[in-house]
Amino acid sequence: MNQKSPTTAVIKSANFDLDNDLEQLKKVNAVNAVEAIVFYSGRVLEATSNYCVNQLGEKAKSNVFANIEYINDYNLLDQVTRHWAHALRRLANQFRHILKPTEQDDGRIAIILLDMWLAWLVKRSHLIDNTTTPFNLLGTTQDESLEQFKWVNQWLTDKDFSQISQQQRLNLQKQPVFASVICEELINRKEIETVSEFINGALSYHPNDLRLNQLNGLLMSRTGQLKQAESLLRRLLKQVPNDDETIGILAGVIKKLWQNGESEKLSQWGKLYIKGWKLSKQRNTYLGINAATYALWSGDKETSRSIAAQIVDIYIHREKILEEKLNVSTAQMDYWDHATLAEANLLAGFIEQAEQSYTSLFTDKAFNGKPHDVPANQLAQHLKDPSIDNNNALIELSESYSSFS
Repeated sequence: MNQKSPTTAVIKSANFDLDNDLEQLKKVNAVNAVEAIVFYSGRVLEATSNYCVNQLGEKAKSNVFANIEYINDYNLLDQVTRHWAHALRRLANQFRHILKPTEQDDGRIAIILLDMWLAWLVKRSHLIDNTTTPFNLLGTTQDESLEQFKWVNQWLTDKDFSQISQQQRLNLQKQPVFASVICEELINRKEIETVSEFINGALSYHPNDLRLNQLNGLLMSRTGQLKQAESLLRRLLKQVPNDDETIGILAGVIKKLWQNGESEKLSQWGKLYIKGWKLSKQRNTYLGINAATYALWSGDKETSRSIAAQIVDIYIHREKILEEKLNVSTAQMDYWDHATLAEANLLAGFIEQAEQSYTSLFTDKAFNGKPHDVPANQLAQHLKDPSIDNNNALIELSESYSSFS
């Protein structure tokens, strides 16, 4: 960074002091006050994620999900830390909203996850003085929860799921925090048979767990069980309205149903994406680009252009923050960031920039092996709309990489 950020000793406001909260957390941890441990851990996550967002030049949200994802938008969070940050957020929410019973390991797991988050904050976030002494909330105690966490954490980085014994799998299925992270990553890795067996086992122990059910809906979507997924996700959204993750997964399912010929689904998936875009305070570019797409395909070119232009501005702003404030390379943008930016340039009417973005997306050696057919198919669909300006280069790119050709 160009200037040193404050140390953790001054991460505080009128209502929060990190050093004090950590001291209080240690006290309730010493007497194993499970509910208090989880609440304090969630409070620290919320306050420190607020701090990170503020350091990035944005006003922090009251929604911790939005704060974590805002940090992730800058690709400052590695995938493993992101998994655990959301796991702690969900655990704290479950206690706050009484969505699960108190279990004896919950406090210990909250401490483990918070320790992981604070280690990232101090050592790798670029948002705090990295000379600050790392926290160690775990102490020297070794227990089953810590051993399970260490295994899952290592597996997320470099292990094969087949290396875990059947007994270990059963133990992990009984722990919904770990089971959810495992299921999400197995879905990401497209290990469908393994995740199907594992998630069914986990749900047999925790049939009402929100995240496990969301992931079951996502799995159904990935395996073509679209009607079953829609039914499950609509039920979840009714139980927990405005849940960001449920909205995103459900919208994707309904969009697939529309693509399969159910024409009446167009407005349904579109309205969900627009709702999600608004709930994210116009931050989530995935929801935004789908909202812009819906607006275009439903004939509202003006709204489509407006949302797409906002998305382009978001990426310009991120680039400025990364380079000028954090001195971090913009090369950290991932493949889907580049794909979203290319599509946003097209829908906003920035044709020259769209051509450059799509050309880089499809030809850059760094993106070899990426699923080019996904953005290329979307590009081909857009180019059919007479209101979209285009050129021969864009047409050639869509034809070269689309699975429609």
